[in-house]
Amino acid sequence: MNKFFSLTALVTVCLVSVSQAQNTPQPTQSMQEQYDKLHGNTPKKTTTQPAKSKTETPQKPISKSAPQKEVAQKPKASSSGESGGFKFSVGVRGGANYSTISDVAGINPKSIIGYHGGLIFNLGTETFSVQPEVLYSQVGFKSETNNLGVSASGTTTFNTITVPVLLKVGFGPENLKVFVNAGGYGSYALNANAKIKIGANTINEKIDFANNEGGRIEYGAVGGLGVSFGLGAAKLLIEGRYFYGLGNNSKSIPGVDKSYFRNIQGSVGLLFPLGGK
Repeated sequence: MNKFFSLTALVTVCLVSVSQAQNTPQPTQSMQEQYDKLHGNTPKKTTTQPAKSKTETPQKPISKSAPQKEVAQKPKASSSGESGGFKFSVGVRGGANYSTISDVAGINPKSIIGYHGGLIFNLGTETFSVQPEVLYSQVGFKSETNNLGVSASGTTTFNTITVPVLLKVGFGPENLKVFVNAGGYGSYALNANAKIKIGANTINEKIDFANNEGGRIEYGAVGGLGVSFGLGAAKLLIEGRYFYGLGNNSKSIPGVDKSYFRNIQGSVGLLFPLGGK
């Protein structure tokens, strides 16, 4: 009987123990960690990396150098004729004359060689400008006659101040430009001399302008063609011109037509700009 009660009590205790074991909550991870700490266990930690997003884009490496400021480039000047803008230039030119006069009844005029030189003033752009000049110019002619078997020849020279005023148009690049010019001119004779040879005799005579016998003042048209070469700031000019006299202030002689100069010039010059924008 005692054994039966003892066996019954033992079975009851076992059942209660099993029931308590089933109802006892399992240790959570935090409890496990506390247990491990109390018993000196150091379990290995497993780290999980977050999954990469498919939409994530790789970042570009950041440059350590300081950002550079963009420098605005100035527009280059055009090589057209308008390059350089409005300018005032001065220069010099000089060369040779090959002059004569218009036909006069009873005289067979021929050309002679003279010279010229002076100042240039140019106002405008590379394409279009106005160019007045002041030149010292020697012009003249030769003449030959034969009357009653007596031959005579003479050479007449006029030393003048000639002032052409030209409109000038240029074509091509600035350093090698072809130009044409056209305009009018006026001249004032400072003095004149005639050397006449009749047979074996030679006569030197000064022409008197007091009574306007020689036509001291003359006016006419002028035109030419040339090339300019860039020499740094300066320009070298090579040019040819033709002066065509249209009138003068000489007295009219009955039965004798007035004569006017015809002059071909070849010259070399230098032009220096003084300012521009």
